[in-house]
Amino acid sequence: MWIDDQILEQHAKPLAIGTWRPDSTVVVLGSSNDPNIECHAERCSAEGVPILKRYGGGGTVVLYSGCVIVTIGCWVAEHFQNDRYFRLLNSAVNHVLHATFKFNAPLTQAGISDLVAGEKKFGGTSMFRSRNYLLYQASLIVNCDFELIGKYLAHPSREPEYRCGRKHSDFLTGLADLAPGITADEILGSLSCGLAGHVLSVLGRESVAPAEDQFPALQARIERSRLELRK
Repeated sequence: MWIDDQILEQHAKPLAIGTWRPDSTVVVLGSSNDPNIECHAERCSAEGVPILKRYGGGGTVVLYSGCVIVTIGCWVAEHFQNDRYFRLLNSAVNHVLHATFKFNAPLTQAGISDLVAGEKKFGGTSMFRSRNYLLYQASLIVNCDFELIGKYLAHPSREPEYRCGRKHSDFLTGLADLAPGITADEILGSLSCGLAGHVLSVLGRESVAPAEDQFPALQARIERSRLELRK
């Protein structure tokens, strides 16, 4: 099952943004991840924890009620330049958070596209591209549940250099650790209200009109996802 379909289905819009908070625990794989390597698949199966996939790459994550998920679908000028688009969209997320809350460390980017405070990661991101269409997703940890994360998530088979082999409890942090008392609902509300304007601002002239000739490829991707779900 794919996790990004709700936004991908809105590909005819110049910009579509979804923000949500999981109401149960789920493991989400990057598009090329092997569940038997990246997570404790047998434990997930035994305990009824779904294992989903996203269209974009990146590592495997555990989502739960202490997280907030952001998905952005937009049309951009370049077919490639993913590093630049990661920087722009990550900066939009961080700008919204900084504009609303007071953190005890600056929110920045590290590795390929991680959202970090200092040397600790609070958010993972991924990107799917289909020519001029871009689908971005960020999973933000608000309340870091190390026991839950370690229960279902293995140490990644690939990791950014700045992780230096650190275990989950030494590598991850939550936004509630950076702004004590903050809640996932407050983060969700801030992003829901303010993110669209920041995305349009950072993209500027990079934002282009939807290309109707590219719609069939995106619709075909959605149909493949539906077929996989029915199997």
